[in-house]
Amino acid sequence: MHKWKKIRYIARVQMLAIFATLVTLQTSTAQILSRDNPQKDLGLSQPTYTVVSCNDGDTCKLKAADNTQIKVRLVGIDAPESAKKRGKKKNEGQPGAQEAKTYLNTLVVGKTVTLRAYGSDMYGRNLAEIMINNESANLKMVTEGWAEVYRGKAPNTLDISSFELAENEARKAKRGIWSMPGYESPKSWRKRQKN
Repeated sequence: MHKWKKIRYIARVQMLAIFATLVTLQTSTAQILSRDNPQKDLGLSQPTYTVVSCNDGDTCKLKAADNTQIKVRLVGIDAPESAKKRGKKKNEGQPGAQEAKTYLNTLVVGKTVTLRAYGSDMYGRNLAEIMINNESANLKMVTEGWAEVYRGKAPNTLDISSFELAENEARKAKRGIWSMPGYESPKSWRKRQKN
């Protein structure tokens, strides 16, 4: 009988060790999922940022709680190109660029936001959706016609379908850039400027 008590005790200890390992794995998995899949709500609090400024219709500067600043490229969208100064020469911006910049600044500057992060681009900018009260500022830019869907390679975890739907509706309603005669996509405009 004494032998069976010892076996049951060892079995209980082993079960507790297995349970503790499972809890640790579950916590680690939740942390990895929240980092790799920002759309998954795991009940973890997200850091908040204050939008400092937007220098065009798809790039903003944000300030974290510790006062560090980050540059965010709004993922999934492409707004008309602003005027850029190269050396002593300043090229003219694309039609609609100033309006897109003004709209985005009105929408997000000074607001407390969260981010849905999607990594970084080749220029080191953070690719993200800027979220205001759980609504995407990126999607709002497309809905109101001040940006189009980005035509390059999108991050695998970004569902672009809502952006495409919003763009189609903005085109039909002739909102923003879609009301401009002879509108040229930012991608085509950039390519033409290089020549």
